[in-house]
Amino acid sequence: MAIDKKQILIAGFLVLVVLISGCTAQKQVQTAPSGDSTANADITIRGFAFNPNTLTVATGASVVWMNGESIKHTVVSDAGIEINSDALSKRQAYSHTFNTAGTYNYHCSIHPSMKGAVIVA
Repeated sequence: MAIDKKQILIAGFLVLVVLISGCTAQKQVQTAPSGDSTANADITIRGFAFNPNTLTVATGASVVWMNGESIKHTVVSDAGIEINSDALSKRQAYSHTFNTAGTYNYHCSIHPSMKGAVIVA
Protein backbone atom coordinates (compact mmCIF):
# COMPACT_ATOMS: atom_id res chain seq x y z
CA MET A 1 0.00 0.00 0.00
CA ALA A 2 1.62 3.23 -1.15
CA ILE A 3 1.22 6.50 0.73
CA ASP A 4 0.49 9.40 -1.59
CA LYS A 5 1.44 13.05 -1.17
CA LYS A 6 -2.11 14.01 -0.21
CA GLN A 7 -2.08 11.64 2.80
CA ILE A 8 1.30 13.00 3.93
CA LEU A 9 0.04 16.58 3.59
CA ILE A 10 -3.11 15.81 5.61
CA ALA A 11 -1.09 14.05 8.33
CA GLY A 12 1.35 16.96 8.52
CA PHE A 13 -1.49 19.45 8.76
CA LEU A 14 -3.12 17.50 11.61
CA VAL A 15 0.17 17.34 13.54
CA LEU A 16 0.61 21.10 13.10
CA VAL A 17 -2.94 21.79 14.37
CA VAL A 18 -2.35 19.64 17.47
CA LEU A 19 0.96 21.35 18.23
CA ILE A 20 -0.47 24.85 17.82
CA SER A 21 -3.56 24.13 19.92
CA GLY A 22 -1.42 22.57 22.68
CA CYS A 23 0.85 25.62 22.87
CA THR A 24 -1.91 28.20 23.01
CA ALA A 25 -3.97 26.32 25.59
CA GLN A 26 -1.15 26.30 28.13
CA LYS A 27 -0.80 30.03 28.74
CA GLN A 28 -3.37 32.03 30.62
CA VAL A 29 -3.44 35.42 32.30
CA GLN A 30 -6.18 35.99 34.86
CA THR A 31 -7.05 38.73 37.32
CA ALA A 32 -7.97 37.74 40.86
CA PRO A 33 -10.56 39.56 42.94
CA SER A 34 -9.37 41.96 45.63
CA GLY A 35 -8.46 40.61 49.06
CA ASP A 36 -5.87 37.85 49.41
CA SER A 37 -5.21 37.54 45.71
CA THR A 38 -2.33 35.07 46.11
CA ALA A 39 -4.26 32.35 47.96
CA ASN A 40 -4.57 30.08 44.89
CA ALA A 41 -1.08 30.72 43.50
CA ASP A 42 1.66 28.11 43.42
CA ILE A 43 4.26 30.88 43.17
CA THR A 44 3.70 34.42 44.43
CA ILE A 45 5.61 37.52 43.39
CA ARG A 46 6.40 39.70 46.41
CA GLY A 47 9.40 41.73 47.51
CA PHE A 48 10.91 41.52 44.01
CA ALA A 49 11.17 37.72 44.37
CA PHE A 50 9.41 34.54 43.27
CA ASN A 51 8.15 32.64 46.33
CA PRO A 52 8.99 29.80 46.51
CA ASN A 53 12.14 30.30 44.47
CA THR A 54 12.13 26.63 43.35
CA LEU A 55 9.00 24.52 42.92
CA THR A 56 8.86 20.79 42.12
CA VAL A 57 5.76 19.44 40.33
CA ALA A 58 4.70 16.28 38.51
CA THR A 59 4.64 16.07 34.72
CA GLY A 60 1.33 17.44 33.45
CA ALA A 61 0.89 19.85 36.36
CA SER A 62 -0.16 23.45 35.90
CA VAL A 63 1.71 26.14 37.82
CA VAL A 64 0.14 29.50 38.66
CA TRP A 65 2.25 32.62 39.28
CA MET A 66 0.41 35.51 40.98
CA ASN A 67 1.72 39.07 41.18
CA GLY A 68 1.10 40.42 44.67
CA GLU A 69 2.86 43.74 44.07
CA SER A 70 1.92 47.09 42.56
CA ILE A 71 4.95 46.81 40.25
CA LYS A 72 4.52 44.90 36.97
CA HIS A 73 6.49 41.65 36.57
CA THR A 74 6.88 38.94 33.92
CA VAL A 75 7.62 35.22 33.99
CA VAL A 76 9.98 34.29 31.13
CA SER A 77 12.12 31.20 30.41
CA ASP A 78 15.88 31.68 30.59
CA ALA A 79 16.19 29.50 27.48
CA GLY A 80 13.56 29.00 24.82
CA ILE A 81 9.91 30.02 24.94
CA GLU A 82 8.43 27.42 27.30
CA ILE A 83 7.36 30.07 29.83
CA ASN A 84 6.43 33.52 28.51
CA SER A 85 3.93 35.77 30.29
CA ASP A 86 2.82 39.27 29.48
CA ALA A 87 3.58 41.95 32.08
CA LEU A 88 1.43 41.09 35.10
CA SER A 89 -0.18 43.88 37.10
CA LYS A 90 -1.14 43.46 40.75
CA ARG A 91 -3.55 40.52 41.26
CA GLN A 92 -2.92 39.18 37.75
CA ALA A 93 -1.88 35.55 37.37
CA TYR A 94 -0.11 33.53 34.70
CA SER A 95 -0.61 29.77 34.34
CA HIS A 96 1.46 27.23 32.43
CA THR A 97 1.12 23.45 32.09
CA PHE A 98 4.39 21.47 32.08
CA ASN A 99 4.07 18.36 29.92
CA THR A 100 7.75 17.45 29.74
CA ALA A 101 10.06 16.54 32.63
CA GLY A 102 13.05 18.80 33.24
CA THR A 103 14.22 21.93 35.02
CA TYR A 104 12.77 25.20 33.77
CA ASN A 105 14.73 28.25 34.92
CA TYR A 106 12.94 31.57 34.54
CA HIS A 107 13.23 35.25 35.42
CA CYS A 108 11.36 38.55 35.28
CA SER A 109 12.32 40.32 32.05
CA ILE A 110 11.65 43.71 33.67
CA HIS A 111 13.77 42.89 36.77
CA PRO A 112 16.39 40.32 35.61
CA SER A 113 17.72 39.78 39.15
CA MET A 114 14.41 38.02 39.95
CA LYS A 115 15.00 34.33 39.21
CA GLY A 116 13.23 31.05 39.88
CA ALA A 117 12.95 27.44 38.73
CA VAL A 118 10.26 24.83 38.21
CA ILE A 119 11.46 21.23 38.40
CA VAL A 120 9.13 18.83 36.57
CA ALA A 121 9.60 15.20 37.59
